[in-house]
Amino acid sequence: MEQKILPITEPLIKNYPQHAFYLSIISNKEECLPWIFSNYTNIYLSNWKNEWVFMDYFVQTPEHHFHPWFKDSQRLHRDLILNTNIEFISFLKQQINSEYYVWLHVDEYYIPQTYSYNKSSFSHAIFVYGYEDKTKTFKIMAFHEDGKYAKSEVEYLMLKQAFLHCEAYDSYLNYIHLLKINPEIHNGKTYGFDISIFFKDIKDYYESKNIMENYKNFYDISLYDDRTFGLNIYIELKKHFIMHLDKKINVDIRLLYTLYEHKKFMNMKLEYIQYNGYYNFNHQFIEGYRELEKEVRILLNIYLKYKFTNNKVYIEKVIKKLESIHFTEKNLLSSLFKPTEAL
Repeated sequence: MEQKILPITEPLIKNYPQHAFYLSIISNKEECLPWIFSNYTNIYLSNWKNEWVFMDYFVQTPEHHFHPWFKDSQRLHRDLILNTNIEFISFLKQQINSEYYVWLHVDEYYIPQTYSYNKSSFSHAIFVYGYEDKTKTFKIMAFHEDGKYAKSEVEYLMLKQAFLHCEAYDSYLNYIHLLKINPEIHNGKTYGFDISIFFKDIKDYYESKNIMENYKNFYDISLYDDRTFGLNIYIELKKHFIMHLDKKINVDIRLLYTLYEHKKFMNMKLEYIQYNGYYNFNHQFIEGYRELEKEVRILLNIYLKYKFTNNKVYIEKVIKKLESIHFTEKNLLSSLFKPTEAL
């Protein structure tokens, strides 16, 4: 076979690889939408010991959990290739020929269009969805130098070098994920959207409930006591930007990008719920969230101005904007759960 290119689409969420990769496979599949819109409601912020702050959706992913549309997927340790006679390029092509998308970790020094290309070593995930023998290239999705998730190509031998030189400084970097979509879910039964799950999750978000309490049978939740959930992330974000203003820590722009994606996806979710007749939100609530998305976009742009100018005035504006957005979203959700308490 001279070439094989598996279908991909624009993912509904793309703030991090663990969401963008598999959503690139299912975001345009109608039968997958009930699961997608049943998830991605809550977010959390984690204060790591090295003063690095991380924020993301709290959701099941193929990295740690069972995902209904990828039940034939596999997870392999990179040592399986490194310590045997498996030829890397042939291995990738064989997986793609068998309809597997390949999510693996590489040294982006060897991956064109990434920030680290030909500059420095950086272990990161990429998504391989095809190959072409004529050009001797793999078709990949990756986060480019400008931070955007996009298509690109990498030569066979370059990808092999990227894989061989990847430093697995954390355990997750050791794994290769082979993702295959399987339409026969739950013995052929359809996954249905349940509006009660949405209301439970959005109330947890509103009340900033520690979602880890729901998983005591899986985790020692004391290991995750650095996490803040729901609306309280605004309080933590404000603290970190104040510390950033005092030059005590650096702030990753992906925090605000994740916040923006959360509001953007919330509006898609509300539209999906209304369009399919699961619930009829009042006009003020729908318009309020649309305006909220715009405000978070403005917030993101303000921070970008700071990155270009290094003018502290913009950080002060970010802090004030966070306070305003927090107040607005809290009030919107109050109108949903406690109408008489809304201001």
